[in-house]
Amino acid sequence: MRKFLNIEIEEAPPELKLSVEMRCRDIMKSEDYDNIKRYCTHLIRHQMDQDVFLASMLGRLIELEAALVKKNLSEEKKSNPIKKLFRID
Repeated sequence: MRKFLNIEIEEAPPELKLSVEMRCRDIMKSEDYDNIKRYCTHLIRHQMDQDVFLASMLGRLIELEAALVKKNLSEEKKSNPIKKLFRID
């Protein structure tokens, strides 16, 4: 399992891998080059949309992580270290 920004990235399940492999083999066997070209151009455009979406999500995730760190740091600064030592409430 890989991690990115403390997010565990799991491996694809075997069922999905098999489905992708079967689709790839179907494409490789096909001699309908015009449909293959259309399919490939569709995939390229779809990948662009996914890349833009993932970049937006990643940017938002980083913003939220930064806000959480900022909030935690400001709460630590607000707390009185003497109260922590003597547990004065």
